Amino acid sequence: MRLSHFALAACLFTLPIAGAATFPASAAVTVSELGDLSAMHTIVADTQALVAAKDPAGAKAKIAEFETAWDNAANDLRGRNAEKWDAIDAASDAALDAVRADAPAATSDMALTTLLAQLDNPGAANAAGVVTTDTSGKPLPCEDMLAKYRAAQAKAASLDDATRTKAAALEAKGLERCNADDDKRADDFFGQAIQLIGA
Repeated sequence: MRLSHFALAACLFTLPIAGAATFPASAAVTVSELGDLSAMHTIVADTQALVAAKDPAGAKAKIAEFETAWDNAANDLRGRNAEKWDAIDAASDAALDAVRADAPAATSDMALTTLLAQLDNPGAANAAGVVTTDTSGKPLPCEDMLAKYRAAQAKAASLDDATRTKAAALEAKGLERCNADDDKRADDFFGQAIQLIGA
């Protein structure tokens, strides 16, 4: 016999209460101007778990799933908000590079954490006081951001090996995009590096 609408609603209402403790954090729905990114968030969180479990082959396979999903959705997402898409894409590049290069676990974990934060709140990675645009919202010349990063690096306290490796990787990505006259993404990488070293 089929449940009545009332009985069915009552069952559904009680399910989250009974099972709330078993739901992983990655199951949370991530919605922004770009839409629901929760499926991609889950893939990245799963990749991070594989990194923590010291399963590089599994992590590489899982991050490839994210790359495919991200690339397939690129045209739609960029059309919704190009700036926010760019912010996630920059973090995506850094995470892909770290996982595929067999970077130290701490470096890959940090890159994946940054990507998760961008998926949750696109474009907010530089909200910690790192200015990457002028007053009109135009990206700063990447040469200026590189100079800011190097000045911050000179003032930073001694860094552990994992942080130094991650900062160097972000600097390299920034230089690559700067040489391609892509100020926006170069600035994002340099801004992330400045935040990372905490100067």
